[in-house]
Amino acid sequence: MAGPMLSFLAGVPRIDNPLSMVFVLSTLMIAFFENKRFNSTIAFTLLSLAVMAGWASIHFFISSLTASNYADLTFFITVPCFFYLLQSILLHHPNRLQFIRRLILVMTLFISVPPVFELLAGIPLVKGDEVIALESGVIKGLFFNPNNLGTTALCFAPAVLFFFNLQSRSSKDTLTGWLLFLLLGFIIIISASRTATMLYLLLFLGNLMYRGNALITFIAVFLAAVGLYSVPTEWIKEFLLSLYGNPFLENISSRLYLFLFDLESDNSVSYRQEIYHYFWNHPPLLITGYGPKNFQEYFGGHLSGSLGFNNPHSFIIELYLGFGVISLLGFAGYVAAYTAALISARLDNRQRFFGLFCMVVFLIGGFIPSSILRLPFIWLPCILILIDTVYRFTPAHAPPYRYRPYSAANRQ
Repeated sequence: MAGPMLSFLAGVPRIDNPLSMVFVLSTLMIAFFENKRFNSTIAFTLLSLAVMAGWASIHFFISSLTASNYADLTFFITVPCFFYLLQSILLHHPNRLQFIRRLILVMTLFISVPPVFELLAGIPLVKGDEVIALESGVIKGLFFNPNNLGTTALCFAPAVLFFFNLQSRSSKDTLTGWLLFLLLGFIIIISASRTATMLYLLLFLGNLMYRGNALITFIAVFLAAVGLYSVPTEWIKEFLLSLYGNPFLENISSRLYLFLFDLESDNSVSYRQEIYHYFWNHPPLLITGYGPKNFQEYFGGHLSGSLGFNNPHSFIIELYLGFGVISLLGFAGYVAAYTAALISARLDNRQRFFGLFCMVVFLIGGFIPSSILRLPFIWLPCILILIDTVYRFTPAHAPPYRYRPYSAANRQ
């Protein structure tokens, strides 16, 4: 996550690209030497992710990859490696919940602190296009695109509730959970991602309703909706337009204005509709796919712009066009295993709801950024919830250590 920032601010070469391949090779070496006895759900999930990423990796050999495409593919195939290492750690860790909370805390700080610093100091941390530069009021943090920032914050929000609030052992746990959840909400709002903001609000309202305040929450939302509906449209328009002049506020208000009053003029929405409409009406039959971000052969001449040739703004479409039906089936197996595990697990209704909602957020979140191939960490929340659910009632398998002093007899 810090690689692009180090490259931009300190001139350090992009260490994240080669280190990703080192990470993959190291995980394979660990898996070779480690005891490979898996719970059936863990085994099926790992197999599904391995099929998804393993089939994609054949493009290292059958496609002509640019440096950028090579990085996309390398980042993507780290996903099953994250799953394997995390399940191994959590299987043996004596305090799984503490480990998960610390990991989520660190990831939340990586997501949240840089954009806050960028907002307060006015210093960009990565170099992006002029359209999404800090001078244009766009906050990105460690990411090249604000949609990537908003999507990552959104994916971690339900995991914060799941591990801090819903498994709270003290008021400190609950308070920490709320602080992290609200911090991620602030990051989502300043990213100006409308889809991420709506999902976050639904998550927030769902949490209030499950806290035993369903009736009060419903009445409050109803009254707020009635009150907002009664406000004259012109007043809302004038308020949003009055925010123009400040680049940061203008970026948020302009996107909200287009969404509420002039959706047809929103090029982002209309272009996505072109991509989805063409794919829905002309689905190809692909075994290996076209390779990462190499969709000109499929979309060429059918879209009003060329952005979709690389970024179809949908992970499912990108996965199928890039790597074919085998990878798509592997991903479907992962989603099915996750859903089945949470439905059948001995969880209370709140944990089950927010665990499943985390997967819904991930699936919808895949439509927000241009591509999620370089965002392997947005898979972590669902991976952690699944492993925690499966191993919740399994004792830690930490192997006992027995000290044997050296003696000549030991050499026999």
